[in-house]
Amino acid sequence: MDVQIMALTAGFRIAKRLGFSPVGYRNFLHLVNDPQRVLECGRALLEGNAHPDIDEAESLAYLGINYSEWVDTYGEAEAARLYAEGGRRIFFPVCFMGKVLDEIRPAAVITTSSPRSERAATEAAVMRGIPSLNIMDLFGLPYDIYPRQPVHSDRITVLSEFVRDNLVTAGIDPARILVTGCPAYDPLQDPDNIRKGADFLRRMGWEGRTVVMYPGYLEDPSPCTPPEYLGNRFGLAVEQHLRAWVAEAPGRALVVRYHPSQYHEFPDLGEQEGVYVSIPTRESVAFLLHASDIVVVQTTTVGLEAALSGKRVLCLRFAPSVTNLEFDYSRMGLAEPVESMDGLALAIDNPHPIQRSQRVMPPPGLAAPRVADAILSLVQSA
Repeated sequence: MDVQIMALTAGFRIAKRLGFSPVGYRNFLHLVNDPQRVLECGRALLEGNAHPDIDEAESLAYLGINYSEWVDTYGEAEAARLYAEGGRRIFFPVCFMGKVLDEIRPAAVITTSSPRSERAATEAAVMRGIPSLNIMDLFGLPYDIYPRQPVHSDRITVLSEFVRDNLVTAGIDPARILVTGCPAYDPLQDPDNIRKGADFLRRMGWEGRTVVMYPGYLEDPSPCTPPEYLGNRFGLAVEQHLRAWVAEAPGRALVVRYHPSQYHEFPDLGEQEGVYVSIPTRESVAFLLHASDIVVVQTTTVGLEAALSGKRVLCLRFAPSVTNLEFDYSRMGLAEPVESMDGLALAIDNPHPIQRSQRVMPPPGLAAPRVADAILSLVQSA
């Protein structure tokens, strides 16, 4: 079976690193009416949307194609209003993805549950009667737009029974849903990543230390986000507190790893003994989790990965994203709560045992073979 991978934005380099031969938006520029106009449009939007790990040609194609679809559909004024309101976060290129599918003519369309290009590809597939499958890596909580989408794929693979229950409660036909676990988390079970974690500790001279990981990200504007926590300020405040915790006593260490699409927006706080800053597009999170003892999180899926790896997880319940989204790992039975920035160091040093909810956890074993079986079954029954 031939598999064509369309790896989007920051995922392109990761796919290449894993040995695949992905394509991107730029490979389908010939499908738009005026490629030059599209690239000029992308150029106009590039400032503030560039990323050090995304080829400029791909950024221009991605931005230009998405924005031009708004212009073609709604006109210049409405396109400008939409962009001012939500920026690239609300791109939804269903017409373009339809053209891509018409050219490729796939037997099935497999996507994640992300709400932009992937959702557009799913809707385009459903409109054409092409079998589709979504691989969910999240929990289907009330804040998540996915359960409320008007169109869903033929099959949805989910992490656990907890997620299945959430989707059914939201009105999704249970016959579409398969509890498989998520392949994104399979590398945690790879013995090679366990070995790399031990090698990392030896290389850093951190054997015997208590290692904390902080996988931070930008906090979005909202009525509940105070100015001192907006954007990169919250993450930097957490990092500064954790650096201070490291400096207070020997035997402590910190791994800082900001979101792969945002790490370049956090300034370098400088070298410090016992602190390692990871470049997320250059190395896997899996081995760093195995090297860590405690993982401090807001709502990132790294919190789930840490729980799956048997690590202590501390949830920053006062983070705006946790408060705004009601996405709280401590309420889900996967993390210990931290109620304030000043209470962070105290929470690290004073474990609060929890009983992890087995209904939230995935079934044992690797998810990828189960998802592959679901895909083959979908294709064969079409």
